[in-house]
Formats: sequence, C-alpha cells, structure tokens
Amino acid sequence: MKISTRLILSISTLLILTSVGMGYISVRDERFQLMSEVRAEAGTLASILATTFKYYHMDDQHQRIGELIHAVMPHGQDINNLLINIYDSQGDLMDFSFEHGITKIAPHKTRELNGILTGSREEFIQDGSSEYFSVISPIINSGGELQGAVEILLSLDQINKNLAGFVRKFIIFVLLTAFLLGVLIYFISRWSISRPIAKLQEAAEKLGHGDLGLRIEKSGVQELDDLIEEFNRMAYNIEQQNKTKEQLFAEKINLERKLRHTDKLASIGQLASGLAHEIGTPLNVISGRAEHLLGKITAEHPGAGNLQSIIRQSERITKTMQQLLAFSRKPAAHFDKINLEKVIHEAFSLCQLRQRKTHPHIEIEVSLSENSMMADEDSMRQLFVNLMFNSFHVLQAGGTIRITSTGDTQNTQEILVVYEDDGPGIAPDIRDRIFDPFFTTKDVGEGTGLGLYMVTNIVQEHQGRITVDTDFYTGARFIFQFPRSPVTPDAQVEKVQTEV
Repeated sequence: MKISTRLILSISTLLILTSVGMGYISVRDERFQLMSEVRAEAGTLASILATTFKYYHMDDQHQRIGELIHAVMPHGQDINNLLINIYDSQGDLMDFSFEHGITKIAPHKTRELNGILTGSREEFIQDGSSEYFSVISPIINSGGELQGAVEILLSLDQINKNLAGFVRKFIIFVLLTAFLLGVLIYFISRWSISRPIAKLQEAAEKLGHGDLGLRIEKSGVQELDDLIEEFNRMAYNIEQQNKTKEQLFAEKINLERKLRHTDKLASIGQLASGLAHEIGTPLNVISGRAEHLLGKITAEHPGAGNLQSIIRQSERITKTMQQLLAFSRKPAAHFDKINLEKVIHEAFSLCQLRQRKTHPHIEIEVSLSENSMMADEDSMRQLFVNLMFNSFHVLQAGGTIRITSTGDTQNTQEILVVYEDDGPGIAPDIRDRIFDPFFTTKDVGEGTGLGLYMVTNIVQEHQGRITVDTDFYTGARFIFQFPRSPVTPDAQVEKVQTEV
C-alpha cells in the first residue's frame, strides 16, 4: 500500500471516529436542550391551565371551558404542536379537548389520578411513528379537593426531524471534510513524500547501473532532505572510491607495462654487453690495422681516404656500443651546482660534430635568467643532446633552437627551462607516445626511439617534470620544471632505508 493511501485511510478513519463521537455528544446535548425547553413549556402551560380551572366547576358542562382554553392558550406560529385533554375528578376524559397543529391521537379514556395531588406527572407516549411528551397537572379547588386534571401533550416529531436534519448535515460535513482532507493529504503526500521517494528510488536504480555522478535536489521536507543528503554523500563516496579504484587499476597497468619495459631493457643491456664483447674485439683489430696502414702511407696516397673512413666508422660503431652499455649500466648521478649555459653549448657542439657537411645551418639562441642550478652535469648534457638530435633531424631546411630559463612565478622553489625549435612540431596523434621507449618517427636505422625516454628518466631523476606545450604550433616546445634543491640520490636511498 502506498504511503499516501495509508495516510489518507489513517487520518480519515481518525477524523470519522472523532467526528462520530463529537456528533453523538452534540446530538445528545441538543436533544437534552430541546427536551428541557419542551418540558419547561409543557409544565408551565399545564400549571397555568390547572390554576385557571380550579375556579371553575368541572361538573358544569355548560361552562365554556373550551373558550377558556382558547383564551388562555397562546396562538403564536412557533408554538409546539400540542393537544390538551381535560379529565374530571374520577379520571375520565371529558368530551372536549384543544388541538394546535396536531392530529388528535387516541387518548386514554381514563386516567389514574391517585397521588397526583403532590405534583405533575410526566411521561412519553408512542403513537405509531409519532412520539409525544405528556404532562398531567392536577386541578385543585380552594378547599384542596381534586377537581380533575389537565394533560398537555406536545408532539416530538418536529424535534426529531430537527435532530435528524442536524445529524444529516453533520454527516455531510464530516464526509465532505474527510474528502477534502483526503484530497489535500494526497497532493501534499504526493508532492512532499511520494515524489521525493520516487526520485530516491530512481536515483538508487541509476546508481546501481553505474551513474555515479547523479545527485538529488532537496525536497524541502527536513526528514527526507536528511535522507537525500545521506544518499548524495553515499553517491559521492562511491564515486570517489570508484575513481580511486580506476586510478589504482591504471597505475597497476602502468606499473606492469613499465615492468615489462624494464625487463626488455635489462635484456637489451645483457645483449649490448655481449655485443660489445663480440663486436669490440674484431672492431679493435680492424681499427688498429687501418691505423697501422695509414701510418705507413702518405696523406696523398689513394688509399688514405679509405683507411680514414674505416677508422671513422669503427669509432662510430664503438661510440654506439658505448652508448648502449652506458644505457644498460647507468652510473649513479652526482648533483652539484652547474653552469646551465656551458652545458647547453657543449651539447650543441657535440651535435654539430654529427651534422653532415651538406646539412643546412642550424642556430641556437640561449636566454637564461636562471643560469645556475643543482643537477648532474653529465645527465643534463645528455638531456640536451637527445633533444637537439631530434631538432637536427627535423630541421632539414635549417632553423633555430631556443632555450630559456626563468623562475617559476607560481612556485618559487622551481626553475622553468623551455626548449623549443621552429620545426614542423609534434603531431597531436603521437603526443601521448613520444616518451615511450623504442617509439620513433625516424626511418629504420636512423633512431632507436630511446632519446626522449632517456630525457624523461633524467628529469625524473632530478625530481622534475616535463610537459609538451600543446598550444605551440610553430615547432616543438618542451617545458621543464626543476627543483632548486633536489634531493640527492644518496639521500633518497637513506630515506627509503629509514622508512623500511
């Protein structure tokens, strides 16, 4: 059963029971009041007539008793319907009576008048469907003898009709009030109770189907608002827990991916160590023999150029193997105060050595308001070398590399370093992948895909952050945020050991 129906039935039942009780008391009081008026009216009239008749001889049939009654009786329109009977001293009904707005009933022919000298006698008389109130008063002469009696009969039909009408009106009033109250309760309960509960139910169903962002507006009812507030708080907590779960799951997937990459890099490191040993020995033989032969001939000899080319390519292979070994066995970083501009120009000079003679000219612009910082010099040089290699690769028609540094206005404990070039930029569809290991857009044999990955590792090693400026459309721009006072690797190890 709905709560609105239950409220209507409960309150209507209480209202009807209360109204019935009050109606019963009201009808009883009204009847008592009317009967008191009837009793007083009948008693007064009987006393007046009895007092009047004591001066007349009841045995004298020629006296105009009927005229006397008409003279004594009032003739108002609002007087109760009544019947007056006159009895002689023997209690026999005399042959005349008085009617006022009443059909004459079959009266008692004889009345027992014994004991009536002490006062009037009252009784109720039922004649078919009509009810009468009877008052008999004795007629006593001046000698104290009983001459007869006067009976006043008042009809109670009008009183009963009035009471019945009062009861009907009261019942109609109660039913109409119950109906209107029921309608009012229905709309109030529907607006203030049923609809908020229905919203709660609908919200609970949506919440169960995964709509965690759902919230319910308050209804204005204090108790329901408390429940709605608790529901919204529960939905918020579930949403936060779900987000935390998703974050943990994403972190788990990311850690698993990094673990796989780490395992792959470890395998590459082992492979590089083996290759360095297997390739290094014959490469040293080749390079040594070429240098030996080059020393025996003159610079103008036709084979001198070929021998120099063999030596250069051997050195190139040696350097590549050394990079692989350095990548697989990275030494511990050593933090110290470095000259950032010096490191940048050294990195640029190294990259220029790799630049082919046919390569267009590339310039560098350095503007540093923060030139001194705590960092590992070798790592920072490697960071800029890797970035510049990428710039050299894309600036096929020449261009400019710009590097600036400033203090972070939002965090005074950090230094901002911005690296940009005026090349074609980074395509939006690969921005999320450029820091992944072995991801490269270069042709086969031109890149390993480890450059930006190593840059990321160096930034993380310095407790910094790297982001790609997605609003920069005239080339590529990387923004670095380095702490002014990074925690040294040794201090990090000590902190971990202390926590463990």
